[in-house]
Amino acid sequence: MTILEFSSLVWAGSVIAGFLGALTGLGGGVVLVPMLSLLLGVDIRYAIGASLVSVIATSSGAAAAYVKEGFSNIRIGMFLEIATTLGALLGATLATRIFQQCHCHCFWIGADRLRVPVPEAPVEK
Repeated sequence: MTILEFSSLVWAGSVIAGFLGALTGLGGGVVLVPMLSLLLGVDIRYAIGASLVSVIATSSGAAAAYVKEGFSNIRIGMFLEIATTLGALLGATLATRIFQQCHCHCFWIGADRLRVPVPEAPVEK
């Protein structure tokens, strides 16, 4: 696969992830991480990092639209922002201390619960 093909696939998947994230409020990472790691073979740590960066942009754009229309409770949003920031810091700290294999196993256990077919776990060399 050439870099142009790869970039085109990532761009198309990101558009779909952004649309679904803004529409449902789940965040594009639900689509982006499996797409990058399972379909395109990207290391799961890089897929998670790319997802986090893209979710910031998606969330900001969707939040602006919802606030503009008056569909958001700013007080609850600020409370949740503090709690999720603390959770994100804890999760990121933990993620840097566990091995890639553990990331993969956790991801595959979750995918198995959803009955998503997944490839065999990559082996570090």
